[in-house]
Amino acid sequence: MAAVAPSVARAQIPIAPASTAAPTPALAPTPAPPAPAGPPDAGPTPAPPTDAPAKAPPGDEYFVEQPPRAPAGPSPQDSPPFEPPPPPSFEPPPPPEARHLAPQSSLVLGARIGWFFPFGNVWAKAKPVTSGAGYILQGVPWRDYAASGPMFELNVGMRLSRAYTAFGLWERAQLGSGRSDSGIDGAQNGAETDFWAIGLRASSNPDALGFLTEVAVGYRRARTFFENDVQYQFTDAPFEARLGLGGEWRLNRMTSFSSLLTIGVGGFGSVERVGPTGTALPLTHGLDDGDGHAWATLTIGGHFDLIPSKK
Repeated sequence: MAAVAPSVARAQIPIAPASTAAPTPALAPTPAPPAPAGPPDAGPTPAPPTDAPAKAPPGDEYFVEQPPRAPAGPSPQDSPPFEPPPPPSFEPPPPPEARHLAPQSSLVLGARIGWFFPFGNVWAKAKPVTSGAGYILQGVPWRDYAASGPMFELNVGMRLSRAYTAFGLWERAQLGSGRSDSGIDGAQNGAETDFWAIGLRASSNPDALGFLTEVAVGYRRARTFFENDVQYQFTDAPFEARLGLGGEWRLNRMTSFSSLLTIGVGGFGSVERVGPTGTALPLTHGLDDGDGHAWATLTIGGHFDLIPSKK
C-alpha cells in the first residue's frame, strides 16, 4: 500500500522535531554520462583530465596588468654609431688694415689765389628828408670805394684727423678804384683789404676726390687810396664770418689741390680819413650809423702735409 500510495505512507510515519532531526545524508555525486563510443578501430577513449583548474564564475575573474618591458638594447654584435671628430678650433686672421693716402695728423701749409668781389655797404649816412622833419639812413656802397680784384691767401694749421683741419689764415685782396671819383680828395688810386681769421676745414673724402667745407671767423680791414696821398680806412670789424664750399683732390700723401667758393659778411665800426701826415678824421657824423657789407671769392689752391704721421 505504501508502494501504491507513497503519500499515504509518508503520512503514517511519525516526524521528529527539527531540533532532534538527524542530518540529511549527502547525496552521492551524479555519475558522469558514459563517453560516446568511438569507431571500432580507434582504441580506448582517453579519460578526461581530472587536474584541470575549475573555471571561476564570471564575477570572480580579474585582469592583472603586465609590467612594461625594458627596451631592447643593442646587441653585442652591433657596432657603435660613428661620430665624426669635432673640427679643429682656430681664430680667423684679423682683417687687413685699411690703407689711407691722407695722413692721420700733420702740419698743413696751404696757399690760394683767386678773385675778390666786394659788395654791401661800408656805413649808413644820415640824409635829411625834403620836408626838413627828420632824416633817413642811406647806405654808402663799398663799391664806391673799391672794385673787384685779385687776391691771395696763406694758411697754416694742424690736421686733427684725416678729414678735419684747424687753421689760421691771412687773406689779401688788391682791389681797383671805386665808382666815386668826385669829392674833396679827388680821384682814387686803388684799394686793398686784409682778412685775418681762424677756421676749420672738413673733407668728405680726404684720400681721393671729396666735398670741401670751410668755416672761418676773424677781423677785416679795408683801405682806399687817393692821388693826393689820402686814404680812407674801414676798420673795427672783429666779427667777420666766412663760409666756403668746394672740392678737394688728394694727389699723393703730402699734396692736395682744392677749389673753393667763399662768401662772407660783416660790418665796419669805424670809417676814417687819414691824411698824408697821419692825421685821422672820422668820415661819419653823429646821425650816421654802421651798416653791413659782404664779399665773395673764387679761389684755387694747394695744401701740403708737412711732418705727416706714419698712419
